[in-house]
Amino acid sequence: MSEKRTPISIYLTPRATAILREYSIGSGYGSLSRTVEEIILAFDFTYNTVKEVMEYLTVRSRESKELTNADKAVLFTTIAIFLQNMNNAVSRLNKEPQPKIT
Repeated sequence: MSEKRTPISIYLTPRATAILREYSIGSGYGSLSRTVEEIILAFDFTYNTVKEVMEYLTVRSRESKELTNADKAVLFTTIAIFLQNMNNAVSRLNKEPQPKIT
């Protein structure tokens, strides 16, 4: 089963180009389009995760003016799990550090 690819042309600023190059070299995909795809997927997952956390916090703050210690423990654990999942989503991306000019 083959996946259909969609060609898209984009124009980047010099800064965005330099950052993309760092990820492309650091992640070792050998394909700039694969690097862009990974960045998009990681961003989407991270964006959705942040939105879910914010929604959870908003609902919790409306339900109760003061969090109990048990609520705080659940909240801390939930945020830690979300952060771990976000880290997993971006784990395939690595930046090639640029040499510092002194």
